[in-house]
Amino acid sequence: MRKRSKAILAVLLVATMVLPMMACGKKSTTDTGSDKTAEPTVTSGAESDTEDTGAEATAAPTQAGTEDPFASYPAFDMGGRTIKIAMFYDMYYDSTDTVPEDNPNVINVELAQKLIDNVRRVEEKYNVKIEYVNPGSDALVDSLNTSVVAGTPDYDVYLTQLSFALPLAVNGYFENLSDISKDYEDINNNRNIITPFEIAGTNSFFSKSGKNVAATYMVYNADTLKQLGLEDPNELYAKGEWTWEKFEELAKASNQDTDNNGVTDIYGYGGDLSLTLLEFLASNNAILVKEDGTEGLTDPKTVEVFQFLSKLYNDDKAGRPLTDDWNDNIYAWTQNKCVFAPTPMYIIQGEEINFNYRIVPWPKGPSGDGTKAGQSFNDYFVIPKGIKDADKVYQIIEEFFGGWYGNDLEARDVDMIELAESCFLDENDVDTAFKIGEMGNGDLWSVVDKNYIVNSIFSSVCVKKDMTPAQAVAANKQLFQDEIDKLLK
Repeated sequence: MRKRSKAILAVLLVATMVLPMMACGKKSTTDTGSDKTAEPTVTSGAESDTEDTGAEATAAPTQAGTEDPFASYPAFDMGGRTIKIAMFYDMYYDSTDTVPEDNPNVINVELAQKLIDNVRRVEEKYNVKIEYVNPGSDALVDSLNTSVVAGTPDYDVYLTQLSFALPLAVNGYFENLSDISKDYEDINNNRNIITPFEIAGTNSFFSKSGKNVAATYMVYNADTLKQLGLEDPNELYAKGEWTWEKFEELAKASNQDTDNNGVTDIYGYGGDLSLTLLEFLASNNAILVKEDGTEGLTDPKTVEVFQFLSKLYNDDKAGRPLTDDWNDNIYAWTQNKCVFAPTPMYIIQGEEINFNYRIVPWPKGPSGDGTKAGQSFNDYFVIPKGIKDADKVYQIIEEFFGGWYGNDLEARDVDMIELAESCFLDENDVDTAFKIGEMGNGDLWSVVDKNYIVNSIFSSVCVKKDMTPAQAVAANKQLFQDEIDKLLK
């Protein structure tokens, strides 16, 4: 494992967002305003069935078949129309491309040719052209807020972030997928190509189906735990004993003063604050943005999270003090400054790590059931109201996205599987990564909380120590509700 080069893996990590493996990097004539291809942020957590939050999606089945999945899709004539897909980074391959080398950074020529062949097939079947357009991040958002709101969209399909698009979806500016999809289409059957994402009462968002590694994992230094004679978290998880209480016990026992100067050099736990809060809240089944649009900040489950973190950081002294340097916090575990930490896959991929590390699902809180992980949202496609023949556009998009692999899900997922295999040292961790990727709880709080209210509660409780958890959540209740209302009303 960890056998692929960093250059190849970096390309794959970009591709985890939504689009075909090895297909990114198209040169734009416009300043994109985005560093997405330069620093991939695998933020899109799994879309999972989350009845208590109003978020619902169905993971793609894994069975493969040989029959043509598009045989039941009737051909029709689009009159040479060009369907434009707006995104805020560059993408190959579309109707403007003819050979794999049109992408100067092409790696997998065979796959690139499959994508091109599929473009030609779709063009012929529907008498249509398809073009990826990168207007730049700011211009794309402006287009959503002006042309879409006016009912005259600049583009037929948009790829965008929830924080920009959800207010428009809530107010009905995007097509409802149930209204424009047909019974025979993939979205209403196997969902091997398209996975819808229902959130906040909307059914407008969709993404490409496939195995999901977009999640935050609890990573740990397996060598250190073994040297200290401590129990292995994965063994505890297998026995159903991986709880906050057991985690706290291991974290406390992992604190080390390596030079005997009275100062802790290696902490039991450390890492990025936002990821820490995301996962501890999810592991206790705390939902900060409820289905009815009210805050869950003052819910007892939420208070329990801050009580536990106060104990971990203040009483046990097992939490590594946070610094103002994001890199120092999130990379601390890779430099052996802490034993346990939250981490996304791109951190694992990007570092040369000189010890045996493992990942494990987050420990279960006293109010948790062990089935949920924090939700880090993907970028999603939407089809705006106001475009002509939205139902036909949607059908073409399904065939454009999935026609190169058909029912061969192994071909669809092979690069993602190889990515996971290349990042982990233990083959069991590959399965764990995909499992966690399907556990997202659908909570919108990380999208809502633009002013870092939840982080400030942690600061009051665990850094300044000027409020109890109950006092801190009560003091911020209305501020947080106001943030929810801005997004959902």
